[in-house]
Amino acid sequence: MKIYTPKDLPLPFETVITIGSFDGIHLGHKVLFEETFKLSKLLNAKPVVVSFDPHPRIILFPESEFKLLTTLEEKIHILSELGVDSLILIPFTKTFSEFSPDLFVQEYIVDKLKAKGVIVGFNFRFGKKKMGNIDYLEQIAQKYNFVVKAVPPVILNGVTISSSTIRNLIAKAQIEEANKLLGRPYFILGKVIKGRGRGKKLGFPTANIEVSPLKMLPPAGVYAVLVTVNGEKFRGALNIGKRPTFEEKDFSVEVYIFNFNREIHGKTLKIEIIKHIREEKKFSSVEELKNQIKKDCELIDKILS
Repeated sequence: MKIYTPKDLPLPFETVITIGSFDGIHLGHKVLFEETFKLSKLLNAKPVVVSFDPHPRIILFPESEFKLLTTLEEKIHILSELGVDSLILIPFTKTFSEFSPDLFVQEYIVDKLKAKGVIVGFNFRFGKKKMGNIDYLEQIAQKYNFVVKAVPPVILNGVTISSSTIRNLIAKAQIEEANKLLGRPYFILGKVIKGRGRGKKLGFPTANIEVSPLKMLPPAGVYAVLVTVNGEKFRGALNIGKRPTFEEKDFSVEVYIFNFNREIHGKTLKIEIIKHIREEKKFSSVEELKNQIKKDCELIDKILS
């Protein structure tokens, strides 16, 4: 996948674009990409995904402690898997947020992106104070001679799929429900870093994972996961929390990979979260903790088999 930034603009080709933050890249977003591919063939133009970095909410509401469903690295990973060939990343700044809808259309959609078609979601808003909407976009499209298509909401089992809905499910550890709306397992991309070696002493050596502070994690607890290491997939148990049995204060993310004994320090793992197993708990002894971990692993093995 080719990633374009402002230094690469204007583009040397005509496009059909879809614009959005695309946090999470859920089933609704996939429909937008599919419609972009279809229209690009009809208009003989290149399909392009246009997104923003950082996420607009991080700039506009810095006090909100907003967390991402997908970090930029994870977003690029998913888009590549979906067959997106071209991604344009527009740096989102306070100055950019002050662009009027008309200026954004003229400077970006028309001049820099050379759009013959624009695919957007049903609730698309843009420009200063979100003054631009689909009606406005359709009106101004006539002036600049490009096609606009608004895609209706995608509904699954009576639920309108959105990033905010998925975020709420993950916050409640309702991973299976969130995964249905995503159309894939919710995952973490993270590098293996040095830990304290406690897992090894317990007989369950874990890989400690460095996670972006912007990444949304489910609540503290134990989760059934699939771990991809160098293209190979393994079953595993993910622990998120503070290890209360050892009275530690530092929050950690660590994964025990079943039937695995390789050196992976510094490697980036993909950890797909499949199911919440239990909440974090303080045990009365290390032996009690070891017995519970063994039970957790046996249960996870059954779930993932």
